Amino acid sequence: MTKTKDKKNKDKKIKDQKSRNPTEDKIILENASQLKTKTKVLEEAFKIIAKQGVKQVLKEVAKKVAKKKVKEDAVHVFTSKFKKTVKAKESIPKVNNNYTLTKTKIISGLQCKKKLWYDFHEPEKEEDSASFYSGNLFGRKLRELDKSGLDLSGFSNTKAVEETIKALKESKCKIIYEAAFIHEGILIRPDVLKKTKNGWELWEAKAVKIKNDSPEEIKKVYLQDIAIQSYVITSKINLTSSKLVCIDDKFIYQGDGNYNHLFKKVDLTEIVTTQEQKTKIKNSIEELKALAAEKMACPNIETGDHCKDPYPCPYLSRCMPKLEDDSYKILPNIRTNALKNYIKDNNVKFIQEVPLDLLRGPQRIVHQVHKNNEEHLNPELKNILKNCDQPFYFMDFETIQQFVPIINGTTSHEIIPFQWSVHKCEENENIKIEDNNFFLDFSSNDIERKFLESLLQALGTKGTIFVHNESTEIKVLERLKKKESCKSLEAEIDLIISRIKDSLPLAREYFYNSKMKGKYGIKSIIKSIPTDISYEEEGNIGGGRAAQLAWFKCTDPKISQSEKEKEKILLKKYCAKDTFALHDLIKYWMGS
Repeated sequence: MTKTKDKKNKDKKIKDQKSRNPTEDKIILENASQLKTKTKVLEEAFKIIAKQGVKQVLKEVAKKVAKKKVKEDAVHVFTSKFKKTVKAKESIPKVNNNYTLTKTKIISGLQCKKKLWYDFHEPEKEEDSASFYSGNLFGRKLRELDKSGLDLSGFSNTKAVEETIKALKESKCKIIYEAAFIHEGILIRPDVLKKTKNGWELWEAKAVKIKNDSPEEIKKVYLQDIAIQSYVITSKINLTSSKLVCIDDKFIYQGDGNYNHLFKKVDLTEIVTTQEQKTKIKNSIEELKALAAEKMACPNIETGDHCKDPYPCPYLSRCMPKLEDDSYKILPNIRTNALKNYIKDNNVKFIQEVPLDLLRGPQRIVHQVHKNNEEHLNPELKNILKNCDQPFYFMDFETIQQFVPIINGTTSHEIIPFQWSVHKCEENENIKIEDNNFFLDFSSNDIERKFLESLLQALGTKGTIFVHNESTEIKVLERLKKKESCKSLEAEIDLIISRIKDSLPLAREYFYNSKMKGKYGIKSIIKSIPTDISYEEEGNIGGGRAAQLAWFKCTDPKISQSEKEKEKILLKKYCAKDTFALHDLIKYWMGS
């Protein structure tokens, strides 16, 4: 019995040896020739296998070695099991993944070197924004136009570089989304690379409208953006053209999920590939790289127009000293040359140093309040309010620009109202913040009609409707009048508009408190009056931009339902604060 078993094992061993591919033996011998013994080949095998994390093969190799089998057998196990893996590893080119700059950092440095220094050494935590969500959605819809493309958007930068190199060698690859290139220490991730007859075409996606398809209409920062990408990509492949993919302003969404005509392309090849552009980028690279050095001191750069152009700087508060309560900068609308020149020529720092005869309107009131440290409340304001028709309504709208329209019959960048809050107060009535009526919807195809019908019901036909800065509400109502779905309500809309009373010009003319620090927004004014309203609680929506971000979250299919419900609650609280704050302001002005 034992002899029969030994014979079978011997026959099996001979059969296994015969079945080996000579090529496999050649690979082993070539590897072994660089090592002193075949044992070292096994050691290398163990290292590679360990990296792969394949425990079963490790055990199999270890078993053969432990039983002191022929070393060639152990090597053969490794080779046969990992032949494909070895070849795959050999086919991956060695990539230098070291980079200092990205396209975003170069744009940041071109705007302000101090801004880039902060990006490197003391960066702000990146927060979600409405523009971030809209840009991502625009890019996603662009990728959906051709789903056969290789999508690397979810890959790390290192992995994307490797996959890009491999894809460029494959004849079947026609489109690459979010490829990755590194050149001269710069990493870029182009939105789209599309194969052409003689090379590749670069598409940079921006959710913006360009009039007349004219390159002259393109913002300088977009040209810089594409020029940087072109500079890096042309060092690796033949780039036949560079185009900006933007929004076609003629596109009207039909509610059918078809976005084929949302996009249009503007060819910028001649502009972004000039020698002048290349030289500018080349000259900037080393200078901007130097800012990353650990011992590099923060550049001393004064604040100015560049702090908001082309993008608002997240570090502005670090560069601007805390505004003193009596700083001349508190004065609103410093625009006249006479005032500007006086401040500059006399090195003015405080309001008291500014001559009263150089000031106009609200500036004079602000000047006097800070000089005398007394609130200004003109008695005439109370009389104006007493003559307003009762009951009083306090109204506020929240709106959104979709960029990528998701509501039937709407266009990109069209202002869509999605929320309102109304507090109603009869004469001498005490109300609470939770007594408001409200509307909240995000993407219903009949959202505008629903918005309007519910608003008309809440406002009735009599009484004064207070808003703070009427331009928002009146523009929305005027636009709704022209919508096909709301034309039948034109007379009712006109009645609402006729009842609106704007508290903003009343504040500028009749009221000021030093706690407002020269600002007349409702969030600044309520700091100076008795109220329980605060916009500074952590985790709550504190402004219009955060409200817009909440809309994008609530319309994003990738956001969980629980997160959406949370955002809805925060939106309702935020809008109610705006209208109740206005109620408290009018109540304070009336002295009750």
